[in-house]
Amino acid sequence: MKKYVLNWLFLLLMTFGVTLQAEEPLPDNFQIRLGGYFVSAQNTDFKVSQNGVGAIINLHDLFDLETTVNVFRLDGYYRFTPKHSVEFSWYSINSKGHTGEDFQWADENITANGTLDTFFNTDIYKVNYVYSFYHNEEVELGLSAGLHIMKLDTGFNGSYNVNGSASDAAREEVVITAPLPVVGFRVGYNILPSLSVKYSVDYFFITYQEIKGGLVDSMLTLDWRITRNFGMGVGYNSTRMRLVKDLGGDREALVNYDVSGALVYAALTF
Repeated sequence: MKKYVLNWLFLLLMTFGVTLQAEEPLPDNFQIRLGGYFVSAQNTDFKVSQNGVGAIINLHDLFDLETTVNVFRLDGYYRFTPKHSVEFSWYSINSKGHTGEDFQWADENITANGTLDTFFNTDIYKVNYVYSFYHNEEVELGLSAGLHIMKLDTGFNGSYNVNGSASDAAREEVVITAPLPVVGFRVGYNILPSLSVKYSVDYFFITYQEIKGGLVDSMLTLDWRITRNFGMGVGYNSTRMRLVKDLGGDREALVNYDVSGALVYAALTF
């Protein structure tokens, strides 16, 4: 009996949504998506060098960091004219681990006295302007430009020796905040009035002041509009970045960062 009632409720919900869609165009001025980013793969090569001296280390291997994490994610857009819109995203990926191995940090040799607590935290903010140069009821093609802001914070804490002597500090970390200007392409296709697929890709290749490197960020989503204002979706996001930043004092940080995973979200559209 319970299953029968649930099936009828589901059918009524679908019918209600289809009826709304058939009577008038669906709203598309503002959308906010709230959900989870299920990171299934992370790989980070990191190097802090001084006067060119320093070894590349794989943080996730050396620091025994988590490679699979589930995080909250916020995405959305505001369309202020049919051809002009602004996109936004925010999520934070925090990985923790432990290590008891010796390793090189810049020009320092680190020896753990027992076990060190390790971490690699990433905060990502995206803001893009999108120009839809082709837009009808089924297909939308657009060009984008904006900022892909990444804050990387990695290090370790505990008791350790530096170059054979006990360290006065209990924590060592490197923080890099990089506002990366990106350009990209957008394509959307409405398979049905209530079902659409979207693909986006952003690129960054630049040398500017103390920052140089490149980034490719791509995302594929499938949206299902259940009712006029509410929907759900799934997707896949991949980010690949190489970044070099001058830290001052003849010190330089190199980061090769790859992360990818699945998206599951609920969407409100107005």
